[in-house]
Amino acid sequence: MTRISPDAFGPVFISYRQSDGTDITAELAWLLRAAGIPVWRDKDDLPPGDTTERLEQAIGEGLAGAVLVITPEIEKSTVVKKTEAPLLVRLHAEHPEFALGIANAVEREPGKIDYGAPDRLLNHADPTLASVDQHPTTRAGILVLVQKLLAHRIAQTRASIASEGGTFNLNIQTRNTPQVYDRTGSHLDVRIRPSTHERLPSVDGLRDLADTIRYLPDSVTRSGANRVRITGGAHLSVAFAIGASLPSSRIGHMDVIDQRGETWASDGEARMPERPLLAVTSQGTNATVQSSGRPSVAVYLDLLPQRSDAAFERYLDECRPDIAAWQHLTYAVQELLDPATAGEVAAEAAHRIRSLANDHRNAEVHLLLRCPYPITLLVARLTNTLRIVPYEWDDSDPAPGDDDYRARYVPTVRVRTSAVDGVIQQVTL
Repeated sequence: MTRISPDAFGPVFISYRQSDGTDITAELAWLLRAAGIPVWRDKDDLPPGDTTERLEQAIGEGLAGAVLVITPEIEKSTVVKKTEAPLLVRLHAEHPEFALGIANAVEREPGKIDYGAPDRLLNHADPTLASVDQHPTTRAGILVLVQKLLAHRIAQTRASIASEGGTFNLNIQTRNTPQVYDRTGSHLDVRIRPSTHERLPSVDGLRDLADTIRYLPDSVTRSGANRVRITGGAHLSVAFAIGASLPSSRIGHMDVIDQRGETWASDGEARMPERPLLAVTSQGTNATVQSSGRPSVAVYLDLLPQRSDAAFERYLDECRPDIAAWQHLTYAVQELLDPATAGEVAAEAAHRIRSLANDHRNAEVHLLLRCPYPITLLVARLTNTLRIVPYEWDDSDPAPGDDDYRARYVPTVRVRTSAVDGVIQQVTL
């Protein structure tokens, strides 16, 4: 039998019966990935060849943990009963650091899972799995299982973080098709469902992120980290939500590494420098906007060297009656941003955004983003207590009957950085 050892940075293996466990497994896999945990799943990762031999080879490459998805038809799966389950149960018994959980879809009565079903359906003579952590296969139950697997993973990586001077490594990707070999060796690899839209992120992926991003701040602080190092790439609204979930009040220093290996760093707070780096290119107010309820303001954070205002002008054409004020912020010099000044630019941008919100009764900020991905993360971490709706740029063709071919800005999520249940309060896409 294959000799295998746990790997704290490895994936979580999901063992299931395809006939009645595929949908449960898919939801579990996407939530694990959105939380930052790589997943090994046969549908996505099994190499060609003899199933049993390839499974043993794949499992032998190192796992951080596993989940057994127990459904009524699991007893018909020879692969699960003879290959996967014995290997995973043995790993759990021999190595306490190997996390094993059970997603149990079998109920003894409505709303109450049958804790004896895993052993019974897998033909265990002894109650091997009765004491393993079991959760129902509702979304709420799966999320609890994800949270526990994440907490276990973080506990196993504390020594690694300490050895790296207290740096927590976080990789983000929203455009790749997630697969087990997509992992980077970071402490967490956040992945969301790939979108079928050419510009906008996946709505279901955003919902997964909304449900799991609440775990990220505690994961970082409980790891013992005092700084976060972020790599990868993402839609700007996702980057903003990630940055907002790691505010400067909790993590003092953030480094973002761009695709060229340049470092964009922030270790301060929102502030206006003596010599501003940003310019207010245009602005306006609306005295006739409805006074009841929380007002809205808009900021166009436009930090790329070449002007492209059509989408912002369209936004004003369509939304001006609903906003109390707006500002168009640009980089004061017409050139590419220098990563060395990124912290100062982000601090000034956050200060200006906060000032506009405060000047209009703690308004919700509609933030139209046209800036480098690293700046988005650095600005977001300085917006603690604000309510912000980040927008994505979309130049896809209009719907039939619509003759406006201008690009547009689309709201994606509603972010409240101080919310205890996660910074994404609503998916608006």
